[in-house]
Amino acid sequence: MANADLLMVVGRVVFGGFFLIAGIRNFWNFRERRAMSTTNYGWPLPAPMLAIGFAMQLVGGVLLILNWHVVVGAAMLILFLLMATPLYHNLFLFHGKERDPHLYLTLVNITLCGGLLMVMGQAL
Repeated sequence: MANADLLMVVGRVVFGGFFLIAGIRNFWNFRERRAMSTTNYGWPLPAPMLAIGFAMQLVGGVLLILNWHVVVGAAMLILFLLMATPLYHNLFLFHGKERDPHLYLTLVNITLCGGLLMVMGQAL
């Protein structure tokens, strides 16, 4: 295995592991997550929607780790990030110091999407 291939495997496992761990933790603490599921708009996300999002994290992470249907897994994770970011980190709803954590987390999620696009590009 060439060095570049090894780096891609390790990177994909680390990337997938991030989402796998998040999905497991979210399901493990589902009751607590549900209680804290109020969006930036003030309404709670219904439990089935939360479960779908957590499942997307779990399944997408596993697909990346196993190098199986990587494009589908990465697309699933991008969709999850594109749905979760405006619901929970809509930086346009906040001002001043209150905006800072939402700006940071929005940028993190955009960066994760960029990395997932690179994973997809390598898999095609």
